[in-house]
Amino acid sequence: MSDMKLAVMGASGRMGGALIRAISETPNAILVAAIDREGTPSIGQDSGILSGIGENQILISSDLEAELDACDGVIDFTVPQASVALSQKVASHNCIQVIGTTGCSAEEDAEIAAACANATIVKSGNMSLGINLLAVLVEQAAAALKGLRL
Repeated sequence: MSDMKLAVMGASGRMGGALIRAISETPNAILVAAIDREGTPSIGQDSGILSGIGENQILISSDLEAELDACDGVIDFTVPQASVALSQKVASHNCIQVIGTTGCSAEEDAEIAAACANATIVKSGNMSLGINLLAVLVEQAAAALKGLRL
């Protein structure tokens, strides 16, 4: 199996740091880019140092276009507007996008869905194991109680 080359959007944030740490611990996953918005104070800093894993020589950049061709996938925990813009860019770069951004409007969800025609995009409003387990349990409880009068 070849290594999957990944970029993290929002790399300076709390989730970005957690993703960088997770990638560093995952076999066959390699961080190739750490991206954040223009003007972020961490631009140019080592993403490994910022995330607490030690120097990894992947500097935080704001130049997404320069990094996309080197990526197999982009993990995106940013803001709705950035996720929509990114979905349109990954479609033209043959890249996979995983979106964990919350708060998207129906219009923004529709724009991301439209980008899926030309790209592989996975979007979940919550990546938490606990929340996803709770959602499954609620569905099972609702199915079991369907038709019962309480």
